[in-house]
Amino acid sequence: MSEDSIDFQPIPGENTEDGQSRHSFRVPVTLIDDIRVNFGGSEYSVINLSATGVAVNVSSCLEFDAGQIIDDARLRIGAVHITGVRAKVIHCSVHDSGNFLFGFQWVKMSAENKKTLEQVLDRLKIKALKVKDLFEKHP
Repeated sequence: MSEDSIDFQPIPGENTEDGQSRHSFRVPVTLIDDIRVNFGGSEYSVINLSATGVAVNVSSCLEFDAGQIIDDARLRIGAVHITGVRAKVIHCSVHDSGNFLFGFQWVKMSAENKKTLEQVLDRLKIKALKVKDLFEKHP
């Protein structure tokens, strides 16, 4: 950033109208969303999800290795199942819960699975961006 500001600054060389772009972002996931991922026979709660990857809550930092490739990962989004996906471990950090947050990047996903995931993400984005009126009376 070239200025002292919390506002987004143009990215040099970008060909967008105002110099700002965001190709993808992670959608937060709640327990109510019932989204889980299965890596090697173990199921994990999804913390956030995007078209390019997933973050999961894990109790041990030794569960995965940096750069590890997970073959045949499976993503369950309620009744929707996305199978035959390959994922790569890209980061590990401590989550607010005290557990570890592992980030995985999708490295192989069929066109059909990508389409299904995009449809799910569209619904999750609408839900995440919905702002309730604090002054509205609720039943």
